[in-house]
Amino acid sequence: MLLVALLILPFLLTAAPEGDIKTYTLQDALKKKMVELVRVKYASGKSLQLEVKNIHKSKDFKIHFETGLQFVSRDTGEQDQIIIEERFLLVKAGKTLNAKFVSYCTEATNRSPGEGSLFDLKENADGKLLELAKFLAPIKDTEYTSQHAVWVVTNDHDLRGLFHEDLKTAIKIQKFVADLTGKELPKYTVRYKDGSERQVAFTGEAVLIVGHHEYALEQDAIVTCQIFNEAGEMVQEVFNSMQQKKGNVRFNFQLKALDLPKGKYVSKVLIGGQVFKEEWVDC
Repeated sequence: MLLVALLILPFLLTAAPEGDIKTYTLQDALKKKMVELVRVKYASGKSLQLEVKNIHKSKDFKIHFETGLQFVSRDTGEQDQIIIEERFLLVKAGKTLNAKFVSYCTEATNRSPGEGSLFDLKENADGKLLELAKFLAPIKDTEYTSQHAVWVVTNDHDLRGLFHEDLKTAIKIQKFVADLTGKELPKYTVRYKDGSERQVAFTGEAVLIVGHHEYALEQDAIVTCQIFNEAGEMVQEVFNSMQQKKGNVRFNFQLKALDLPKGKYVSKVLIGGQVFKEEWVDC
């Protein structure tokens, strides 16, 4: 028994300190002068790199990087940033932690930051912006949609920018943002061209427009769907002579908009050469 106790004791001694490791929010750790926020800079991949130094020589602890951390750009012409992701990271005694977070711009009319742009910590998001950040945090692979959701709150954008390739994810985010802001759900969504570094982030230039047709057929039909400009010229064909069964029909149409002139376009459902249904979009 004595031998077993002697064998177990070293494991208990090494495991005990882990249980004593405390967690502090970044703001609390800064107020208590436990850490120094050495530098916050814009890095590749639309992210912020935070360098946090543990001032204590013998004390490890964890930092809670909360949802809704905000950072103000030192260049007033560049966009401030918000972090949506929540993380708990260990900072070793006397060491500097380098952590990278995907970040989102909060000022659509300012320039996008460039690699190496510097930022300072500001007050956490609150109100609708914080509600939005907490909702978006657990949803994966939504960087584009999340950015445009942030601009709905911070820059009063409409919900057309809430495009996502997965329809269920798109609808989920659209409904939440609509309820949060009181704005109307979009009849179609737009995938906008991304802004370049140090250029205005929101270009307003459509790459892809996704709308839908929804109707009821009283009998089976041969259906064609084509998209026309305001002059009545066909610019794209969605499908031609497709057989559809009677009953409720719903399908999406996509307008490749990057090379098209700005203006209005209409997607027409044709049966027997006659317009059965149409939906207009702005490019």
